[in-house]
Amino acid sequence: MKITKIISVIIICIMVFLHQSVAEDAQSSSPPTSLPGHLKPLASEATRLPVSVIQDFPSPYEFFRSYVYPSVPVIIKQGARRSPAFQKWTDEYLKSLPESQQLIRVEMRKVEERQLPRMNMPFAEFLDRYQTTDEYLVARVPDFLKKDVLIPPSLHCTNVTANLLETMLWFSSGGTKSHVHTDYVDIINCLFRGQKDFLLVNYTRYREQIIYDHPEGFYSSVDVERVDLNKFPELRNLEFYEAKLQAGDCIYLPFKWIHQVNSFGSNVAVNIWWNHQAYVVPSPESCGMPDPGLDISLADVRFPYHDQTDTGIDFLRDLHPEVDFVRNPSASLRAFMDEEETESLTEQQFLEFMDMMLSGPEGEIWTEEALHVAHQMFQMLDTDGNGEITSQDMDTFPIKINKFDTFFINLGQKMMILCDIADGQISKQVQEILNKFEEDKVRDVGDTPSHEHGSKYRGTSGHTPMRKGEL
Repeated sequence: MKITKIISVIIICIMVFLHQSVAEDAQSSSPPTSLPGHLKPLASEATRLPVSVIQDFPSPYEFFRSYVYPSVPVIIKQGARRSPAFQKWTDEYLKSLPESQQLIRVEMRKVEERQLPRMNMPFAEFLDRYQTTDEYLVARVPDFLKKDVLIPPSLHCTNVTANLLETMLWFSSGGTKSHVHTDYVDIINCLFRGQKDFLLVNYTRYREQIIYDHPEGFYSSVDVERVDLNKFPELRNLEFYEAKLQAGDCIYLPFKWIHQVNSFGSNVAVNIWWNHQAYVVPSPESCGMPDPGLDISLADVRFPYHDQTDTGIDFLRDLHPEVDFVRNPSASLRAFMDEEETESLTEQQFLEFMDMMLSGPEGEIWTEEALHVAHQMFQMLDTDGNGEITSQDMDTFPIKINKFDTFFINLGQKMMILCDIADGQISKQVQEILNKFEEDKVRDVGDTPSHEHGSKYRGTSGHTPMRKGEL
Protein backbone atom coordinates (compact mmCIF):
# COMPACT_ATOMS: atom_id res chain seq x y z
CA MET A 1 0.00 0.00 0.00
CA LYS A 2 2.81 2.36 0.90
CA ILE A 3 4.43 1.78 -2.49
CA THR A 4 1.09 2.43 -4.23
CA LYS A 5 0.63 5.67 -2.31
CA ILE A 6 4.17 6.78 -3.09
CA ILE A 7 3.66 6.05 -6.80
CA SER A 8 0.34 7.95 -6.74
CA VAL A 9 2.01 10.98 -5.12
CA ILE A 10 4.83 10.90 -7.67
CA ILE A 11 2.33 10.72 -10.57
CA ILE A 12 0.33 13.64 -9.14
CA CYS A 13 3.53 15.69 -8.74
CA ILE A 14 4.58 14.93 -12.31
CA MET A 15 1.15 15.90 -13.62
CA VAL A 16 1.19 19.20 -11.69
CA PHE A 17 4.69 19.93 -12.98
CA LEU A 18 3.69 19.16 -16.59
CA HIS A 19 0.54 21.27 -16.29
CA GLN A 20 2.56 24.22 -15.01
CA SER A 21 5.16 23.79 -17.79
CA VAL A 22 2.50 23.66 -20.50
CA ALA A 23 0.80 26.72 -19.05
CA GLU A 24 4.10 28.61 -18.96
CA ASP A 25 4.90 27.57 -22.53
CA ALA A 26 1.46 28.61 -23.72
CA GLN A 27 1.81 31.94 -21.97
CA SER A 28 5.25 32.58 -23.45
CA SER A 29 4.08 31.71 -26.97
CA SER A 30 0.75 33.56 -26.84
CA PRO A 31 0.52 36.79 -28.83
CA PRO A 32 1.70 39.74 -26.75
CA THR A 33 -1.18 42.14 -26.14
CA SER A 34 1.07 45.09 -25.32
CA LEU A 35 1.80 45.93 -28.97
CA PRO A 36 0.15 49.29 -29.73
CA GLY A 37 -2.78 48.65 -32.05
CA HIS A 38 -2.71 44.85 -31.79
CA LEU A 39 -6.11 43.35 -32.68
CA LYS A 40 -7.49 46.86 -33.23
CA PRO A 41 -8.44 48.69 -36.45
CA LEU A 42 -5.61 49.61 -38.78
CA ALA A 43 -3.58 52.63 -37.59
CA SER A 44 -5.80 53.06 -34.53
CA GLU A 45 -2.75 53.82 -32.36
CA ALA A 46 -0.26 54.85 -35.04
CA THR A 47 1.04 58.30 -35.86
CA ARG A 48 -1.35 59.95 -38.32
CA LEU A 49 -0.41 62.96 -40.40
CA PRO A 50 -2.91 65.01 -42.41
CA VAL A 51 -2.75 64.94 -46.19
CA SER A 52 -2.19 68.42 -47.64
CA VAL A 53 -5.24 70.25 -48.95
CA ILE A 54 -5.46 72.67 -51.88
CA GLN A 55 -8.50 74.60 -53.06
CA ASP A 56 -8.20 74.11 -56.81
CA PHE A 57 -6.50 71.92 -59.39
CA PRO A 58 -3.09 73.36 -60.31
CA SER A 59 -1.79 73.50 -63.87
CA PRO A 60 -0.32 70.26 -65.25
CA TYR A 61 3.17 71.71 -64.84
CA GLU A 62 2.64 72.64 -61.18
CA PHE A 63 0.78 69.43 -60.42
CA PHE A 64 3.52 67.13 -61.73
CA ARG A 65 6.35 69.26 -60.36
CA SER A 66 4.87 69.67 -56.87
CA TYR A 67 2.99 66.39 -56.34
CA VAL A 68 3.44 63.63 -58.93
CA TYR A 69 7.21 63.41 -59.21
CA PRO A 70 7.99 64.27 -55.57
CA SER A 71 5.33 61.62 -54.68
CA VAL A 72 3.14 63.80 -52.46
CA PRO A 73 -0.56 63.00 -51.91
CA VAL A 74 -2.95 65.94 -51.94
CA ILE A 75 -6.68 66.61 -51.48
CA ILE A 76 -8.35 68.97 -53.95
CA LYS A 77 -11.32 70.42 -52.07
CA GLN A 78 -14.52 70.49 -54.08
CA GLY A 79 -12.63 69.34 -57.18
CA ALA A 80 -15.39 66.87 -58.06
CA ARG A 81 -18.07 69.57 -58.12
CA ARG A 82 -16.87 70.60 -61.57
CA SER A 83 -18.36 67.44 -63.08
CA PRO A 84 -22.05 67.21 -64.04
CA ALA A 85 -22.07 63.83 -62.25
CA PHE A 86 -21.94 65.61 -58.89
CA GLN A 87 -25.46 66.98 -59.41
CA LYS A 88 -26.92 64.48 -61.89
CA TRP A 89 -26.03 61.05 -60.55
CA THR A 90 -29.01 60.29 -58.34
CA ASP A 91 -30.25 56.70 -58.34
CA GLU A 92 -33.44 57.83 -60.05
CA TYR A 93 -31.56 59.57 -62.85
CA LEU A 94 -29.23 56.61 -63.41
CA LYS A 95 -32.11 54.11 -63.50
CA SER A 96 -33.99 56.30 -66.00
CA LEU A 97 -31.25 55.91 -68.61
CA PRO A 98 -32.01 53.25 -71.24
CA GLU A 99 -28.39 52.04 -71.02
CA SER A 100 -28.90 51.12 -67.35
CA GLN A 101 -29.98 47.67 -68.57
CA GLN A 102 -26.37 46.97 -69.55
CA LEU A 103 -24.54 44.36 -67.47
CA ILE A 104 -22.05 45.60 -64.92
CA ARG A 105 -19.66 43.81 -62.53
CA VAL A 106 -20.54 43.61 -58.83
CA GLU A 107 -18.38 42.56 -55.86
CA MET A 108 -20.07 40.01 -53.58
CA ARG A 109 -18.93 41.62 -50.32
CA LYS A 110 -18.30 45.18 -49.18
CA VAL A 111 -15.30 44.04 -47.15
CA GLU A 112 -12.89 43.33 -49.98
CA GLU A 113 -12.18 39.66 -50.59
CA ARG A 114 -10.40 39.15 -53.90
CA GLN A 115 -10.80 35.37 -53.87
CA LEU A 116 -14.60 35.56 -54.09
CA PRO A 117 -16.30 35.32 -57.49
CA ARG A 118 -17.84 38.45 -59.01
CA MET A 119 -21.34 38.72 -60.37
CA ASN A 120 -22.65 40.45 -63.49
CA MET A 121 -26.08 42.08 -63.39
CA PRO A 122 -27.92 44.93 -65.11
CA PHE A 123 -26.89 48.31 -63.70
CA ALA A 124 -30.57 49.11 -62.98
CA GLU A 125 -30.93 45.90 -60.95
CA PHE A 126 -27.90 46.82 -58.86
CA LEU A 127 -29.42 50.25 -58.19
CA ASP A 128 -32.64 48.57 -56.98
CA ARG A 129 -30.88 46.28 -54.51
CA TYR A 130 -27.52 47.73 -53.39
CA GLN A 131 -28.98 49.60 -50.38
CA THR A 132 -30.10 46.34 -48.74
CA THR A 133 -27.42 43.83 -49.86
CA ASP A 134 -23.77 43.23 -49.07
CA GLU A 135 -22.79 44.18 -52.63
CA TYR A 136 -20.39 46.70 -54.09
CA LEU A 137 -20.06 47.86 -57.68
CA VAL A 138 -16.49 48.11 -58.99
CA ALA A 139 -16.39 48.44 -62.76
CA ARG A 140 -15.09 50.48 -65.64
CA VAL A 141 -17.08 53.68 -66.03
CA PRO A 142 -19.75 52.75 -68.60
CA ASP A 143 -19.49 54.63 -71.88
CA PHE A 144 -22.93 56.17 -71.43
CA LEU A 145 -21.80 57.87 -68.18
CA LYS A 146 -18.40 59.14 -69.29
CA LYS A 147 -19.70 62.49 -70.55
CA ASP A 148 -20.79 63.35 -66.98
CA VAL A 149 -17.26 63.15 -65.54
CA LEU A 150 -14.74 65.86 -66.39
CA ILE A 151 -11.01 65.31 -66.66
CA PRO A 152 -9.28 67.32 -63.89
CA PRO A 153 -7.50 70.43 -65.27
CA SER A 154 -4.21 69.10 -63.86
CA LEU A 155 -4.37 66.40 -66.57
CA HIS A 156 -5.24 68.79 -69.42
CA CYS A 157 -2.15 68.07 -71.48
CA THR A 158 -1.62 65.76 -74.44
CA ASN A 159 1.48 64.40 -72.68
CA VAL A 160 -0.79 63.19 -69.89
CA THR A 161 -3.95 62.15 -71.73
CA ALA A 162 -1.84 60.05 -74.11
CA ASN A 163 -0.88 57.96 -71.08
CA LEU A 164 -4.26 57.54 -69.39
CA LEU A 165 -4.92 53.85 -68.75
CA GLU A 166 -8.37 53.31 -67.28
CA THR A 167 -11.22 54.92 -65.37
CA MET A 168 -13.19 53.05 -62.69
CA LEU A 169 -16.58 53.51 -61.02
CA TRP A 170 -17.03 52.67 -57.31
CA PHE A 171 -20.63 52.52 -56.06
CA SER A 172 -22.03 51.24 -52.73
CA SER A 173 -24.33 51.98 -49.81
CA GLY A 174 -21.27 52.52 -47.60
CA GLY A 175 -19.46 50.26 -45.19
CA THR A 176 -16.89 49.11 -47.75
CA LYS A 177 -13.36 48.31 -46.62
CA SER A 178 -10.49 47.71 -49.00
CA HIS A 179 -7.39 45.60 -48.49
CA VAL A 180 -4.11 47.23 -47.58
CA HIS A 181 -2.63 47.43 -51.07
CA THR A 182 -0.42 49.18 -53.60
CA ASP A 183 -1.44 50.32 -57.09
CA TYR A 184 1.14 50.45 -59.86
CA VAL A 185 -0.49 53.55 -61.36
CA ASP A 186 -1.03 57.19 -60.45
CA ILE A 187 -4.60 57.89 -59.36
CA ILE A 188 -7.00 60.78 -59.00
CA ASN A 189 -10.12 59.70 -57.11
CA CYS A 190 -13.14 62.04 -57.18
CA LEU A 191 -16.03 61.50 -54.78
CA PHE A 192 -19.54 62.43 -55.95
CA ARG A 193 -21.52 61.04 -53.02
CA GLY A 194 -20.81 60.01 -49.40
CA GLN A 195 -17.55 60.03 -47.49
CA LYS A 196 -14.28 58.14 -47.96
CA ASP A 197 -11.46 57.80 -45.45
CA PHE A 198 -8.00 57.01 -46.79
CA LEU A 199 -5.02 55.73 -44.82
CA LEU A 200 -1.78 56.07 -46.78
CA VAL A 201 1.82 54.97 -46.22
CA ASN A 202 4.85 56.13 -48.17
CA TYR A 203 6.09 52.89 -49.75
CA THR A 204 9.58 54.21 -50.50
CA ARG A 205 10.16 55.07 -46.85
CA TYR A 206 9.12 51.58 -45.68
CA ARG A 207 10.07 49.43 -48.66
CA GLU A 208 12.49 47.30 -46.62
CA GLN A 209 9.75 46.65 -44.06
CA ILE A 210 6.61 46.03 -46.14
CA ILE A 211 6.07 42.41 -47.21
CA TYR A 212 2.76 41.50 -48.87
CA ASP A 213 1.45 37.95 -48.39
CA HIS A 214 -0.22 38.36 -51.82
CA PRO A 215 2.71 39.60 -53.93
CA GLU A 216 0.95 38.69 -57.17
CA GLY A 217 -1.68 41.38 -56.46
CA PHE A 218 0.39 43.77 -54.32
CA TYR A 219 -1.90 43.45 -51.29
CA SER A 220 -2.08 42.12 -47.75
CA SER A 221 -4.82 39.82 -46.44
CA VAL A 222 -4.66 41.43 -42.97
CA ASP A 223 -8.03 42.00 -41.30
CA VAL A 224 -8.11 45.81 -41.24
CA GLU A 225 -10.62 45.77 -38.35
CA ARG A 226 -8.50 43.47 -36.14
CA VAL A 227 -4.87 43.85 -37.15
CA ASP A 228 -2.82 40.89 -35.91
CA LEU A 229 0.59 42.52 -35.49
CA ASN A 230 2.21 39.16 -34.74
CA LYS A 231 1.07 37.66 -38.04
CA PHE A 232 1.70 40.93 -39.91
CA PRO A 233 4.70 42.50 -38.14
CA GLU A 234 5.40 44.70 -41.18
CA LEU A 235 2.46 46.87 -40.09
CA ARG A 236 4.13 47.80 -36.81
CA ASN A 237 5.58 51.27 -36.30
CA LEU A 238 4.31 52.76 -39.55
CA GLU A 239 3.59 56.45 -40.00
CA PHE A 240 0.24 56.94 -41.72
CA TYR A 241 -1.19 59.84 -43.67
CA GLU A 242 -4.90 60.36 -43.25
CA ALA A 243 -7.39 61.89 -45.70
CA LYS A 244 -11.11 62.31 -45.11
CA LEU A 245 -12.97 63.07 -48.34
CA GLN A 246 -16.42 64.61 -48.37
CA ALA A 247 -18.75 64.56 -51.38
CA GLY A 248 -17.29 66.91 -53.99
CA ASP A 249 -13.62 66.35 -53.05
CA CYS A 250 -10.85 64.67 -55.07
CA ILE A 251 -7.58 63.14 -53.94
CA TYR A 252 -4.32 62.40 -55.73
CA LEU A 253 -2.81 59.03 -54.70
CA PRO A 254 0.85 58.77 -55.75
CA PHE A 255 2.20 55.80 -57.65
CA LYS A 256 2.91 52.85 -55.32
CA TRP A 257 1.79 54.53 -52.10
CA ILE A 258 0.26 51.92 -49.79
CA HIS A 259 -3.36 52.68 -48.98
CA GLN A 260 -6.53 51.37 -47.38
CA VAL A 261 -9.96 52.91 -48.01
CA ASN A 262 -13.22 52.89 -46.03
CA SER A 263 -16.49 54.37 -47.33
CA PHE A 264 -19.49 55.73 -45.45
CA GLY A 265 -23.03 56.45 -46.57
CA SER A 266 -24.38 56.04 -50.08
CA ASN A 267 -21.11 56.27 -51.96
CA VAL A 268 -20.14 57.03 -55.57
CA ALA A 269 -16.61 57.75 -56.80
CA VAL A 270 -14.60 57.65 -60.01
CA ASN A 271 -10.89 56.87 -60.36
CA ILE A 272 -8.66 57.96 -63.23
CA TRP A 273 -5.47 55.90 -63.65
CA TRP A 274 -2.43 56.89 -65.69
CA ASN A 275 0.96 55.42 -66.43
CA HIS A 276 3.50 56.91 -64.03
CA GLN A 277 6.43 55.50 -65.94
CA ALA A 278 5.72 57.24 -69.25
CA TYR A 279 8.26 60.08 -68.91
CA VAL A 280 5.47 62.65 -68.99
CA VAL A 281 6.91 66.17 -69.02
CA PRO A 282 3.89 68.51 -68.88
CA SER A 283 5.70 71.79 -69.37
CA PRO A 284 3.87 74.90 -70.62
CA GLU A 285 5.92 74.41 -73.77
CA SER A 286 4.57 70.95 -74.51
CA CYS A 287 1.02 71.42 -73.16
CA GLY A 288 0.25 74.86 -74.56
CA MET A 289 -1.57 77.58 -72.69
CA PRO A 290 -4.45 76.32 -70.52
CA ASP A 291 -7.98 77.20 -71.58
CA PRO A 292 -10.04 77.63 -68.40
CA GLY A 293 -13.27 77.49 -70.40
CA LEU A 294 -12.50 74.10 -71.96
CA ASP A 295 -14.32 71.16 -70.40
CA ILE A 296 -12.93 67.73 -71.29
CA SER A 297 -14.88 64.68 -70.20
CA LEU A 298 -13.93 61.02 -69.97
CA ALA A 299 -15.77 60.58 -73.27
CA ASP A 300 -13.29 62.88 -75.01
CA VAL A 301 -10.18 60.81 -74.27
CA ARG A 302 -9.10 57.28 -75.05
CA PHE A 303 -8.55 54.65 -72.38
CA PRO A 304 -6.64 51.87 -74.18
CA TYR A 305 -7.58 49.11 -71.74
CA HIS A 306 -11.27 49.99 -71.45
CA ASP A 307 -12.46 47.13 -73.64
CA GLN A 308 -10.31 44.44 -72.02
CA THR A 309 -11.98 41.75 -69.94
CA ASP A 310 -9.86 41.61 -66.80
CA THR A 311 -9.70 45.00 -65.11
CA GLY A 312 -6.23 45.97 -63.99
CA ILE A 313 -4.46 42.78 -65.00
CA ASP A 314 -4.14 43.66 -68.70
CA PHE A 315 -2.12 46.83 -68.41
CA LEU A 316 -0.10 45.42 -65.50
CA ARG A 317 1.13 42.66 -67.81
CA ASP A 318 1.86 45.12 -70.62
CA LEU A 319 3.51 47.85 -68.55
CA HIS A 320 5.01 45.76 -65.76
CA PRO A 321 6.55 42.48 -66.97
CA GLU A 322 7.98 42.08 -63.48
CA VAL A 323 4.46 41.11 -62.35
CA ASP A 324 4.52 37.99 -64.53
CA PHE A 325 8.02 37.25 -63.23
CA VAL A 326 6.80 37.28 -59.62
CA ARG A 327 3.80 35.10 -60.50
CA ASN A 328 5.83 32.57 -62.46
CA PRO A 329 9.59 33.14 -62.24
CA SER A 330 10.37 29.82 -63.89
CA ALA A 331 8.43 30.65 -67.08
CA SER A 332 9.97 34.14 -67.33
CA LEU A 333 13.50 32.88 -66.81
CA ARG A 334 13.10 29.99 -69.27
CA ALA A 335 11.76 32.37 -71.94
CA PHE A 336 14.77 34.66 -71.46
CA MET A 337 17.19 31.71 -71.56
CA ASP A 338 15.61 30.45 -74.78
CA GLU A 339 15.94 33.89 -76.32
CA GLU A 340 19.59 34.11 -75.26
CA GLU A 341 20.18 30.48 -76.35
CA THR A 342 21.72 29.53 -73.04
CA GLU A 343 21.05 26.72 -70.58
CA SER A 344 22.04 28.68 -67.49
CA LEU A 345 22.28 32.25 -66.21
CA THR A 346 25.23 33.74 -64.40
CA GLU A 347 24.60 36.60 -61.99
CA GLN A 348 25.63 39.10 -64.67
CA GLN A 349 23.17 37.57 -67.13
CA PHE A 350 20.49 37.69 -64.44
CA LEU A 351 21.16 41.42 -64.06
CA GLU A 352 20.64 41.80 -67.81
CA PHE A 353 17.34 39.96 -67.47
CA MET A 354 16.25 42.26 -64.63
CA ASP A 355 17.37 45.34 -66.56
CA MET A 356 15.12 44.26 -69.43
CA MET A 357 12.08 44.20 -67.11
CA LEU A 358 12.70 47.39 -65.16
CA SER A 359 11.71 50.68 -66.73
CA GLY A 360 14.13 53.16 -65.21
CA PRO A 361 16.70 55.22 -67.13
CA GLU A 362 19.21 52.99 -68.92
CA GLY A 363 22.38 52.48 -66.92
CA GLU A 364 21.12 54.45 -63.90
CA ILE A 365 19.05 51.80 -62.12
CA TRP A 366 21.89 49.84 -60.63
CA THR A 367 22.66 51.72 -57.48
CA GLU A 368 24.51 49.94 -54.68
CA GLU A 369 21.18 49.14 -53.02
CA ALA A 370 19.70 47.78 -56.26
CA LEU A 371 22.72 45.55 -56.88
CA HIS A 372 22.46 44.20 -53.34
CA VAL A 373 18.75 43.38 -53.74
CA ALA A 374 19.35 41.75 -57.14
CA HIS A 375 22.15 39.66 -55.59
CA GLN A 376 19.74 38.45 -52.90
CA MET A 377 17.22 37.49 -55.59
CA PHE A 378 19.89 35.62 -57.54
CA GLN A 379 20.82 33.65 -54.43
CA MET A 380 17.15 32.73 -53.90
CA LEU A 381 16.85 31.48 -57.49
CA ASP A 382 20.20 29.67 -57.51
CA THR A 383 18.86 27.00 -55.19
CA ASP A 384 21.87 24.70 -55.34
CA GLY A 385 24.31 27.57 -54.80
CA ASN A 386 26.59 26.74 -57.72
CA GLY A 387 26.68 30.34 -59.07
CA GLU A 388 24.24 29.77 -61.94
CA ILE A 389 20.46 29.56 -62.39
CA THR A 390 19.69 26.35 -64.26
CA SER A 391 16.66 24.26 -65.19
CA GLN A 392 17.45 22.07 -62.20
CA ASP A 393 17.12 25.12 -59.94
CA MET A 394 13.83 26.12 -61.52
CA ASP A 395 12.43 22.64 -61.08
CA THR A 396 12.65 23.20 -57.32
CA PHE A 397 10.61 26.46 -57.34
CA PRO A 398 7.13 26.20 -55.80
CA ILE A 399 4.62 25.59 -58.59
CA LYS A 400 1.58 27.65 -57.61
CA ILE A 401 1.79 31.15 -56.24
CA ASN A 402 -1.65 30.80 -54.65
CA LYS A 403 -0.01 28.68 -51.97
CA PHE A 404 1.67 31.92 -50.84
CA ASP A 405 4.94 30.20 -50.18
CA THR A 406 7.59 32.36 -48.50
CA PHE A 407 9.60 31.98 -51.71
CA PHE A 408 7.04 34.03 -53.64
CA ILE A 409 6.50 36.50 -50.81
CA ASN A 410 10.21 37.26 -50.47
CA LEU A 411 10.73 37.36 -54.23
CA GLY A 412 7.80 39.75 -54.60
CA GLN A 413 9.09 42.06 -51.87
CA LYS A 414 12.53 42.31 -53.44
CA MET A 415 11.03 42.87 -56.89
CA MET A 416 8.95 45.75 -55.51
CA ILE A 417 12.07 47.29 -53.97
CA LEU A 418 13.89 47.14 -57.31
CA CYS A 419 10.91 48.72 -59.08
CA ASP A 420 10.82 51.49 -56.49
CA ILE A 421 14.51 52.22 -57.02
CA ALA A 422 13.96 52.36 -60.77
CA ASP A 423 10.98 54.68 -60.29
CA GLY A 424 13.10 56.93 -58.10
CA GLN A 425 15.55 57.30 -60.96
CA ILE A 426 12.70 58.14 -63.38
CA SER A 427 11.29 60.76 -61.02
CA LYS A 428 14.71 62.26 -60.48
CA GLN A 429 15.35 62.51 -64.20
CA VAL A 430 11.98 64.08 -65.01
CA GLN A 431 12.24 66.53 -62.11
CA GLU A 432 15.58 67.62 -63.49
CA ILE A 433 13.90 68.29 -66.83
CA LEU A 434 11.13 70.29 -65.14
CA ASN A 435 13.73 72.23 -63.15
CA LYS A 436 15.53 72.99 -66.40
CA PHE A 437 12.31 74.38 -67.83
CA GLU A 438 11.92 76.53 -64.72
CA GLU A 439 15.46 77.83 -65.02
CA ASP A 440 14.96 78.59 -68.70
CA LYS A 441 11.73 80.42 -67.91
CA VAL A 442 13.42 82.58 -65.27
CA ARG A 443 16.42 83.26 -67.49
CA ASP A 444 14.49 83.92 -70.66
CA VAL A 445 11.49 85.90 -69.40
CA GLY A 446 9.83 87.46 -72.38
CA ASP A 447 11.66 85.28 -74.89
CA THR A 448 10.21 82.39 -76.90
CA PRO A 449 10.49 79.14 -74.90
CA SER A 450 13.11 76.66 -76.02
CA HIS A 451 11.97 73.46 -77.80
CA GLU A 452 15.14 71.49 -77.19
CA HIS A 453 13.49 68.85 -74.98
CA GLY A 454 10.38 68.27 -77.06
CA SER A 455 11.43 65.31 -79.17
CA LYS A 456 13.44 63.43 -76.57
CA TYR A 457 10.67 62.16 -74.35
CA ARG A 458 7.69 59.97 -75.06
CA GLY A 459 4.44 61.93 -75.05
CA THR A 460 5.84 65.40 -75.79
CA SER A 461 4.27 67.22 -78.66
CA GLY A 462 6.10 70.45 -79.28
CA HIS A 463 4.37 73.82 -78.82
CA THR A 464 0.92 72.87 -80.07
CA PRO A 465 -1.82 73.74 -77.56
CA MET A 466 -4.17 70.91 -76.66
CA ARG A 467 -7.48 70.89 -78.51
CA LYS A 468 -10.45 68.76 -77.51
CA GLY A 469 -10.55 66.92 -80.81
CA GLU A 470 -6.90 65.90 -80.57
CA LEU A 471 -7.11 64.01 -77.28
